[in-house]
This record gives sequence, C-alpha cells and structure tokens, in this order.
Amino acid sequence: MLDRWLVQSRKGFLELCVLLVLQKKDQVYGLELLHLFEQLGLTVNEGTLYPLLNRMHKNGWLESTWKMPADRGHPRRFYALTPRGRRLLPEMLSAHHAHIRILQTLEKQS
Repeated sequence: MLDRWLVQSRKGFLELCVLLVLQKKDQVYGLELLHLFEQLGLTVNEGTLYPLLNRMHKNGWLESTWKMPADRGHPRRFYALTPRGRRLLPEMLSAHHAHIRILQTLEKQS
C-alpha cells in the first residue's frame, strides 16, 4: 500500500520539479535533468523520467525539439515550458505549499 502511495505522490512531485527546472533553465534534455536531480539527492531513473516527460508533453505543459550536439554525438530531445506549463507552475506551487502548511499544522496538533 505504501509503495503505491509513494509512486503517486512522487509523480506529482517530479512534475513540479521538472517545471521548476525549466522555468530557470529555459530548456533541458532528459539526461541533464537526471544528473541535476541526482546532484540534489533526488534519485530518478530513466524508466520514470522519460514517460513522465512524454506525459507532460502530451498534456501540453512542455514542448520539445531535437538538436544535434556540437560534438557530433547523438541527437538530444530538449524540453521547454509551453505557455500552458508557465501558467500551471504557480498554481501547482501554491497547492504544494498549502499542502505542506496543512501537514505542519496537523503535526503540531498531534
């Protein structure tokens, strides 16, 4: 039961993290996101991140473009926020902060 709850909770949290990163960096590719999250102590694997990015793209929150790196490596799919994603981010942040305040209040009452 806990595992299922953690999976659902983590999906929403990761979506919020992706939107925040893209607000700051304008565009980023998947492996770059994985490394950034890892540096922050947030372990995410490719099997979680790429389906999440695809779902966010289908929802209209992200746009993507393929680019060839200057060093002639493999093409990379770069993601950026769409106007819809930019509008959604502050609403998601507000809801997230409200949830944290509620939890803190509940913990103090215990």
